[in-house]
Amino acid sequence: MRAGHGTALLSVPDGTPMGGYAARTGGSSSELAPLQVDCVSIASGADRFLLVVAELVGVNADLAAEIRRRVPGEVWISATHTHSGPDVGTRPGGGTTPAAWVDAVADAAAEAARRAVASEAECLGSHHDGRLDGVGARRSVDTGERSVSVDVLRFAGADGRTVGVLAVVPVHPTVLPASSCAVSGDLAAWIREELRARLGGSAWVVVATGAAGDISTRWTRAGQTEADGRKLAGLAADQVAGLLAAGPGRAWTADDGIVADRHTLTLPARQDDRGRLDGLRAAFAAQLAGVAPDGPAGRAALTALQGIDAAAARTRDATAADAVTPEAVALELAVARLGDLTLHGIGGEPFLSLRDAAAPAVLLGYANGYAGYLPAAADFETPAYEVLISPFRPDAADHVAGALHELAHRSTHGG
Repeated sequence: MRAGHGTALLSVPDGTPMGGYAARTGGSSSELAPLQVDCVSIASGADRFLLVVAELVGVNADLAAEIRRRVPGEVWISATHTHSGPDVGTRPGGGTTPAAWVDAVADAAAEAARRAVASEAECLGSHHDGRLDGVGARRSVDTGERSVSVDVLRFAGADGRTVGVLAVVPVHPTVLPASSCAVSGDLAAWIREELRARLGGSAWVVVATGAAGDISTRWTRAGQTEADGRKLAGLAADQVAGLLAAGPGRAWTADDGIVADRHTLTLPARQDDRGRLDGLRAAFAAQLAGVAPDGPAGRAALTALQGIDAAAARTRDATAADAVTPEAVALELAVARLGDLTLHGIGGEPFLSLRDAAAPAVLLGYANGYAGYLPAAADFETPAYEVLISPFRPDAADHVAGALHELAHRSTHGG
């Protein structure tokens, strides 16, 4: 098996409209660090799988298609979901990428892929899974649990030395608030930098975002500054480095075959009862009145009210002049089998329970498209922001799990 890595930078001029937060009003005004587009290539013989990871809030299907047009092979494109990057048109139910960002991101992805392929070298792969404590937690309610699952792929040379690491972290990179107009890869970028330092500085590190739909740093951070984010990133990097040092992990090699398949799953769009939404609005407004609005409980109530507004706007109600009533939602799904290692890709924001259900497969969120939050059926019992704004019905996650299973057993050659 050969593996390689390449990086290209993505320039964001000052004044650029930013994505991620509905409450943000200004354009970008500075840059904490340039945004990156990374590519990991995994090859065996003439077969090759490329994973592009872009520091963006999302990747629409049109952008993924343009990158695939420019980059040969089986290519996945995932977003880290930073809320401190440009507005690239991602919207619940699907969006259109502005033409300027299609060209800029596709150019960067093509360059990163070229460098990744050029740097490919023989290596050994291992999969390590474990827990991250104190970094992320369910953000809608304070359950007291501050622990999430993490998947780490290690690439080692013939001498056993680590040459590269792909960490899939299921935590929203949303430390910086809506009031910040600084461009940044946020938590994912800071974990990448901290982990690379802990591995000695020579290995490449890519941090992708996993099933982070309901997971953020809301209850684990002390504040919403770069320093607060770097402190959490250091904590995450310590634990990932410890996981790699703790044992050999589960060995895998793409020499056993690279096979991949993708499918667009069309699901019926959700409709909400307006009377129920009115009741929830009153309940969350009362909750907000009893807490500090800038604290974690206040943020949970405030964003829930935003979710109610979004849910109300898409209901079929003739009195709502701005009603949006899609009949169905398209969701991009993908499976890649690299020998004994299986990757799942979902074009939305899967909740963490879906990762645990998919294990030992590694689940990437925000991949190859963006349709919105994807809660499990049980999550609909807690009507928080992520559930309210989701365009999906409660049975959607079960349909997704079934479709991914079918894809995994309907493998076609990756080419």
